[in-house]
Amino acid sequence: MPNMPASDNQAGVPASISTQFTLFFDGRFWVGVLELHERRRGAEANDQGGTVRAVRHVFGAEPSDVELYDFLLTHGGALIDRAAACPPVPASRPVDSSSVPRPNPKRAARQAAKEAARARPSTAAQAALAAAREETATRASRDRSRRRRQKADEDWARRRQRAAAVTAAGDASPVFRKSRR
Repeated sequence: MPNMPASDNQAGVPASISTQFTLFFDGRFWVGVLELHERRRGAEANDQGGTVRAVRHVFGAEPSDVELYDFLLTHGGALIDRAAACPPVPASRPVDSSSVPRPNPKRAARQAAKEAARARPSTAAQAALAAAREETATRASRDRSRRRRQKADEDWARRRQRAAAVTAAGDASPVFRKSRR
């Protein structure tokens, strides 16, 4: 193997990581979004082929500059850890128009109107947040389903146990029937 630095031999290690914290008002609360931009080795500097991970924090009232600085000093590491745990989203999606045949103009107009009406994230950070929410919802749904199945199994076992106890008690005691006279 040629003499390469150890860091170049590590596959999957990003060439560069940058973060950006954005504070905005969403209509009810002040929200901060931390974006973690990763660019892989081999990508050119002007290439947008990296990934974005994002996490948000709801502040409520507008934080002052001092409060924001203090928050980032105390909770910045935890925000970065949360962002690193989120699923990555491609920073830009390559468009390969040469392999797709050109659609009928009326169909293209209908598809364009449909896409314009569809709500979609405007930034890669919003897409990353949506992916994280979707993953959380899927996990919660799976857990709910598992708990429901487990409860149904426990209920069934309890009914079987009760039926077995009634049957066992029925064999031990004589059966009294009223006779008609």
